[in-house]
Amino acid sequence: MNLPIAEINRRQEQTRAFAAQQVMPVANITEQSDASRLATYLSPSEILDHRFALQNGSHKDVKQYLVYFNHLMAFFADGSHCGLKQASQFVAYAGQKELPESIVLKENNVHIEVILNAAKGAEDIKIELVSQDTFTAPSGEDYVVE
Repeated sequence: MNLPIAEINRRQEQTRAFAAQQVMPVANITEQSDASRLATYLSPSEILDHRFALQNGSHKDVKQYLVYFNHLMAFFADGSHCGLKQASQFVAYAGQKELPESIVLKENNVHIEVILNAAKGAEDIKIELVSQDTFTAPSGEDYVVE
């Protein structure tokens, strides 16, 4: 049964819960201080889910990332896995393909580094803007962020 009044009330609740000042697209981040402000509003997994979505599931549920050929794969506790919806957003990594120390994702010429905690799996991640560094591209070549 369709209840239009319930739908209107739900939308009004969502509108009240939304705070525009808390939204900062990754594309607008230009300094480390901007990244710090973004981190105060959203958890790292929420940022990843919003800007670098997986084909299935959420980054908060990922137990391990690995590089498989030229793709980033996310593995979940139940053994299922998937890649990014936009595979081209994964541009580089640091460490080993089987257990990367960090992964570099790119959107609108903004690079972010997702630092993974090997001891806790992907449960404890940190996001930083990449200013300049050399990583390994999925193809095995050097990837330089300038």
